[in-house]
Amino acid sequence: MCTTRLLERSGWLLSLLVLPMFVRAQGQDVSPNRTLLVKLIPQYVVVSGYWLEVEKSWNQHPRQSFTLTPQVYAGRLGQPNAPTAPAITDPKETVRGAGVQLQHRLYLSATQANYPAGLYVSYGPNYQHFAVSGREIGWIEVHGPTGLPQYEYSNGPLSEKINRYGATAQVGYQAPLHPGRFFLDVYAGAGWRTSTSRRESEKVESRYRTGTSDYGHEGFYFPAGFKVGVALR
Repeated sequence: MCTTRLLERSGWLLSLLVLPMFVRAQGQDVSPNRTLLVKLIPQYVVVSGYWLEVEKSWNQHPRQSFTLTPQVYAGRLGQPNAPTAPAITDPKETVRGAGVQLQHRLYLSATQANYPAGLYVSYGPNYQHFAVSGREIGWIEVHGPTGLPQYEYSNGPLSEKINRYGATAQVGYQAPLHPGRFFLDVYAGAGWRTSTSRRESEKVESRYRTGTSDYGHEGFYFPAGFKVGVALR
């Protein structure tokens, strides 16, 4: 009887010693094997934008990472949420530009993937520069028969440069796909931005503010979409 009680007490004592170690091990963050991720963000192609996001894990804090998103714009003008987009958008208008977005990301839940995945929140600033070229009807200066300048109402060239600053906060979920290195990142959030526009070095009211997707938009907006990525290393 004494031997049985001794074994029982020893078992309880061993459990009390092992259980905290087990709980501590379960609560620890396991550093992912692959800490560099690259993602394509396809939805901005409708405004001639090409976004590529690079995510790097913070080695000292496995559930945190930083993302850098360089952006290039080149092609025809796009105004998908303009009230009368076909009438406003001149097929000859083009846009050239670049931008960058930097965000800090915090994962709220862990997954079995060997790279950062799961539910997350992120936030950070962004900057964009656009040069829009096209034509508009108005008074333009031309040289008359005598060589002196004169004005005529005609279809002349249009060039507008836009600088835009802002910041966003987002909630998303990064889900592993098969094969193991590929994943899908779905997100939604809210942001605010301000912009300035110039024509021939003169500050003007931008004509490209038909909606939140337009290049000169400022104020609140709600970014959402998805990204397709691969874990490199």
